[in-house]
Amino acid sequence: MTQSTDRFSVKYWGVRGSIPAPGPKTQRYGGNTTCLEVTAGDATIAIDGGTGVRAFGSSLFPKLPVQVTFLMTHLHWDHVQGFPFFAPFLIPGNKFQIYSAHHNGGNIHDVLKQLMAQPAFPISMDAFRSEVSFHFITAGDELTFGDLVVKTMLLNHPGGVIGYRFEFGGKVFIHASDWEHPSDGSLDDAFVDFIRDADVLSIDATYTEDEYHGRKGPPRIGWGHATHAECVRHGRAGNVKHIILTHHEPERSDDELDLLANEIYGQDEDVSFSHEGRVIELL
Repeated sequence: MTQSTDRFSVKYWGVRGSIPAPGPKTQRYGGNTTCLEVTAGDATIAIDGGTGVRAFGSSLFPKLPVQVTFLMTHLHWDHVQGFPFFAPFLIPGNKFQIYSAHHNGGNIHDVLKQLMAQPAFPISMDAFRSEVSFHFITAGDELTFGDLVVKTMLLNHPGGVIGYRFEFGGKVFIHASDWEHPSDGSLDDAFVDFIRDADVLSIDATYTEDEYHGRKGPPRIGWGHATHAECVRHGRAGNVKHIILTHHEPERSDDELDLLANEIYGQDEDVSFSHEGRVIELL
């Protein structure tokens, strides 16, 4: 795949957390689970394989053959469930690298093998005609893809999550999915250091303060996700230029997200919500 050598951009293909939420009430923000596409020079990086990866795969067809690197945050269902429907895996000539940490004794190769097996799925990984390789990393590792440098951090989430910091052309993009802040009101200092001075922080913001603390429904403390307010507070503590709140609660409608957006940041230009199809140009 040929890209402009100085382009650094991010596209959201899936923005929901936990489970897909299709329907008339989620059309504007989108109902697919997590998948992002990062373009940095000649490198094409995909983050996670939620249901948004199906549409990402379709977008690659005019560009075949392609070389794409997947970076997995973790292996929970909503971040891998789209992989069996990623059609480019089935086409000869493509090359895919999939990077993941080991989570709770599991790895992405075995998870994908289980997803694509009877009785849950009609075809197995034997149907792959592309070159698909698997690479295992540890939080703290630093990866390089041409001029793109990717730094990693272990985030607070049941089973562990890898956060990714992309550095290219003097700009910084961070994706921090499924991160939970301290519940006692203190700052996660290590996380603040990791995100410091980023141009864009894409961050899990699943809950309102009332939801998280149990004033509306059951308390969500320890579930592995953050509140909108804490994401903004941590982002500002880290001097982040723009904060994009994502991994939306699946029950949250477009209208409810609009109301939250107005309540949380109103006309504040340094905070916004993700939506499917949104493109961020860093360079």
